[in-house]
Amino acid sequence: MSQKSPIFVDWSPTSLTLIHTTKSAIIVDTYATVPQTEELADWIEQTAPGKQIKYFFTTHAHPDHFMGFPVLQKRFPGIKAMATSKVLEGIWPMYTPNWVKLWQGFFPNQVDATQHDWEALPASNELELDGHILKAYDVIQGDSSANSFLHVPSLDLVVAGDLVYGDCYQYLAEANTKEKRANWIKAVEQIESLQPKIVVPGHKRRSQIDGAYLTETTKEYIWVFERELEKASSAEELEKRMIELYPERWNRFILERSCQSSFAAKTSKEQL
Repeated sequence: MSQKSPIFVDWSPTSLTLIHTTKSAIIVDTYATVPQTEELADWIEQTAPGKQIKYFFTTHAHPDHFMGFPVLQKRFPGIKAMATSKVLEGIWPMYTPNWVKLWQGFFPNQVDATQHDWEALPASNELELDGHILKAYDVIQGDSSANSFLHVPSLDLVVAGDLVYGDCYQYLAEANTKEKRANWIKAVEQIESLQPKIVVPGHKRRSQIDGAYLTETTKEYIWVFERELEKASSAEELEKRMIELYPERWNRFILERSCQSSFAAKTSKEQL
């Protein structure tokens, strides 16, 4: 019997955040697939019955955090899709044929790649929800270069997207140089400077607490990856070592891609 690709077996669980007042709400990030987003919409209706779902905000330009929006658009008339201007620059290419084909290959017959209207946040990167201010912060680098996080001061909350991870392998394929990894750590330190009590990571186990401790474990993982990359003689050796050090983390497909990309970048630099 043929073995399934690990991407179908253990895709990283995605975190979604519903922030609501007595009247209205914003959903931060969504799933890539239609069936999962339908379930999300059901949950939103049950959790915030009768409330106006005003906004959808995506933290970054990876489709597993925004591609399901057409479902939300149908279920919640009037909802606006928002992102920072920088993140939107990274989102537009995701609707090109090659990227759509990639994601439809990941999730056959489950992705609606309809390009919809997006709105950029104002220059202040702030949203107002019934008197509460929500502020987005762009960063130089996370697991992509089109990354941001959302701070809600009144809740001591940061929705970090893929700048912070729980027990899933961190996606370092696009942060494949020392400089990019250092900038990712700086982005996490920017989150820490706000002293949030609640930090929602982009991917985690359901059982994990959304705590500030996750910023430290995210940085530590990057430091360990950097150290092991320096010692490794191949991408396979690096992957094996990271599995030994972090056996409890999920989605080895992401780990494999991260090791291959980072080792190739290291080798290319050494040959210059």
